[in-house]
Amino acid sequence: MKYLGLDYGAKKIGIAISDDRASLAFPRDIIINDNAHIEYIQHLCDQEEIKDIVIGKSIDFDKKDNSIEKKITTFIKILNEEKKYTIHRIDERMTTTLITAETRHSFQKKQTPKNFSRNAKAVRINTKDDDAKVAALILQNFLDSKSKL
Repeated sequence: MKYLGLDYGAKKIGIAISDDRASLAFPRDIIINDNAHIEYIQHLCDQEEIKDIVIGKSIDFDKKDNSIEKKITTFIKILNEEKKYTIHRIDERMTTTLITAETRHSFQKKQTPKNFSRNAKAVRINTKDDDAKVAALILQNFLDSKSKL
């Protein structure tokens, strides 16, 4: 049985999917959070025969819902209007921070060579797929906690 993992954001939604044995999570897509996102997610679930969706619970460090959590709650109601899915929630605190740190750490700092042009642009760290990686971390955390039961 496969699971879908979502990292819901105001602008983008990171998507991850588990393997058939529900033991490993993999980054899948990043979609724009617009009017078509519900249809896309439902289509993906139909295509992959997914009935369980794991969505990060966005809470502050004092364990109170924050502004994005209210949007997530509305999103879940719309996504699951037909009660097709089992929705699981898991604390997503620090997931973005962990993925961003991992991405930054994966790049080696290099010494600036002598005679280096001051006009040259610095290489930017590629974080474009971090949302899908965060979704995979959320999903993996859920799968790991489920396997301990």
